[in-house]
Amino acid sequence: MAKKSKKGPASLWDKVNAVDPTFAGEVYALSNEQLKEKLVAMASYRSELEAAKEKDTDLASKREELKTANETYSKPLKAVSLKNSLIIETLKERGNIA
Repeated sequence: MAKKSKKGPASLWDKVNAVDPTFAGEVYALSNEQLKEKLVAMASYRSELEAAKEKDTDLASKREELKTANETYSKPLKAVSLKNSLIIETLKERGNIA
């Protein structure tokens, strides 16, 4: 049974607790059969959410706007990354970087 972490990276319990504070306790109290039923119900709900997201024309429009806005930066950023990689690779080949 996962428990709240005391320090370090957040445990799965911490992450679930952040989105639904009562869920972990409910899960631990359910039988295996009830857990399986809950998984099926949640899978159905997830499918409904994904279908609604796909049909959301406003979201699709904003996604396209974001894609267009990102093009201003994505190509130059990719070029800089490629150029940096070439410089590093060249230095490695020359024995100047381990």
